[in-house]
Amino acid sequence: MLVFSGVQVMYITLSFLLCSESALIRKGIYRKIQCAKYYRLIACPREYSPVCGSDDNTYANICIYCIAFKYSRGYIDLAHYGEC
Repeated sequence: MLVFSGVQVMYITLSFLLCSESALIRKGIYRKIQCAKYYRLIACPREYSPVCGSDDNTYANICIYCIAFKYSRGYIDLAHYGEC
């Protein structure tokens, strides 16, 4: 019979949650970004937090991706966070 300490149970639980969440992100469940808040902006912020679109273009941040998404009429999806 296996006996786990409280720390081991917490570690196993956190590992499971982190792994399952990353799997869900890869499957596209969390890839729906609410772009409406970016459409009202005059200019996007100059922060560099790259995202990769399904068109294999790297966008500097979510705001710039959302503007491209708007002009593509929904054709571009978010492939993953980070550079392509």
